[in-house]
Amino acid sequence: MLNIKKHINIQYFILFFLCILNLLFMHFQFLLTIDLEIPYFTTSPIDNFIACLLDVTVLLVFFWLITFRRLRLSLTLTFFVTLIWSFCNVFYSRFFLQYLSWSSIGQAGNLTEGIVIDSMWEGFRIIDLYYPIAACLFCWLSNRYKNRLTTKSLRTTLCLWVVTLCIGLAAHSMYFFHPSTGFMEEFRKTMFTGPKMDSMWPNWTVFHKGFFRKMAIEPLTRGGKLKLTEEQKAEIEKEYTNHSQRVTRRTAPDNVKNVIFILIESYLACTSDLVVDGQEITPNLNRLRHDSATYYNGHIQPNVSIGESSDGQLIYMAGLLPLHSEITVSKARDITLFGLPTQLKKAYPDLQSYTLIPTNPSLWDQQAMTEGYGFDHLYSSIEYHKAFHDNKGTFLSDDMVFQYAVQLDKSMKQPFCSLILTMDMHMPYTSQIEHGFHLTDKNLPEKYKNYLVNCHYTDLQIGKYMDELKKNGLYDNSLIIIASDHDAHPTYLDMEGKITREIPIYIINGGIDNSKAWDGACNQLDIYTTILDVMGIESPWHGLGHTLLQKGYQNSVTDKVQELSDWIIYSDYFGKGKK
Repeated sequence: MLNIKKHINIQYFILFFLCILNLLFMHFQFLLTIDLEIPYFTTSPIDNFIACLLDVTVLLVFFWLITFRRLRLSLTLTFFVTLIWSFCNVFYSRFFLQYLSWSSIGQAGNLTEGIVIDSMWEGFRIIDLYYPIAACLFCWLSNRYKNRLTTKSLRTTLCLWVVTLCIGLAAHSMYFFHPSTGFMEEFRKTMFTGPKMDSMWPNWTVFHKGFFRKMAIEPLTRGGKLKLTEEQKAEIEKEYTNHSQRVTRRTAPDNVKNVIFILIESYLACTSDLVVDGQEITPNLNRLRHDSATYYNGHIQPNVSIGESSDGQLIYMAGLLPLHSEITVSKARDITLFGLPTQLKKAYPDLQSYTLIPTNPSLWDQQAMTEGYGFDHLYSSIEYHKAFHDNKGTFLSDDMVFQYAVQLDKSMKQPFCSLILTMDMHMPYTSQIEHGFHLTDKNLPEKYKNYLVNCHYTDLQIGKYMDELKKNGLYDNSLIIIASDHDAHPTYLDMEGKITREIPIYIINGGIDNSKAWDGACNQLDIYTTILDVMGIESPWHGLGHTLLQKGYQNSVTDKVQELSDWIIYSDYFGKGKK
């Protein structure tokens, strides 16, 4: 009879398995709170275990070599690296809905901002006590087993691999009986995902392939800019030069030459016309909504990905969809874009432009992206503090933002284009901005009431800004767009299943005939296209969205359009002389 003790060191196995458990816990939490883009297969749990086993094995061998074969130290390093990596992924995913990637690590500076840290800690769950408990358990066991760990213990890893692979092959053998594609096709899908699957379903591929294959192997084999085939180039050009759903005619009055784009943080359409405790949540925006000069649509579907706010800016300013597999600005900052100001300058060569943000310019690569969109100037919290001699706080309140915007507007020569970002409706929603407005409805969750109070505060600042535009003679001469960068997740408001994730759009002074415009479900991607259509901009590129100025609107966001957008970004398509 085989003596298992000759081949397996139980003490080593326990410590090694605790390292694997860190990653398994991370994936379990991901499935529990976020899930994958598409349903997983019957064999997916086995594939996931193999991926975790590979990740831990690679780490252990690496540490074993650099520590000169000190097994206990190597196991300790492996355990704490996997523990920290698991912890970071769990908390990152609750905020950004994805696993960590190289692009998100490259944007790690954003995670040090106070509001981001507060938002991530808002996602803390009691089950997260696993991390300190696991750390204490490992330290206790490691000390207890210190005299039982030898180099021969590594044979246990080999035995575990043999057993796991046998189980994996046995499980995958069921695909021999797959009615349509057969064994090899399904096995290839789970174990050897291609670039398209990695791009469209990044969470699914990480779950099946693990981090070593995803973050170490793939960058070596798929690095650099994408080289498009002639067929791919033809597909892109055929799509964006088809103007049947993108161009109608200019509707804006001749005197409207300025474009003011107000991008509100996490603004949900369900707050429009909402009354709680007999009080309007957004009285100023409600008046704008019902003004005959306003086009309003409260059925915009968010198209953002892991870049959240930066993705919203990209969609509105460039007419592209964000990447799914990485933070888009990490790629988009280095490519040529046809930003909104760049397009407007085709009609108004003397147009001046600025972006005003409530943060520092390094957040989400705002400086590089501002230049990429074609804006002349970027004004941030740094410039505000200098202009107003105010050094309090890192972020600008919405009151400060619009106060600064009034000053900047006065300094601009017409025509001008501005992009104004707000912040005060950002999560977490554990507190509210005190401004004399309170809600007492006991039927609403506290977080949702806090969110609504903050909505009221931002609405108040927008109302003041509209008054200033009228006072300074800019209101009637400007196309004013008020949009949301992305939705506020109902889960974070304790309103899951009770409210939708739809966001609104207001287009003011566009001369739009609301009886002929589309008022149903549409996409963020359509706003860039619609603005160019309203302003009558003549350009081959009108974005990948569809205009909302006609009743015959067709959904613009499909898997194919997402793929074309990915190709444009990854290949720097417009950087190669395309117009």
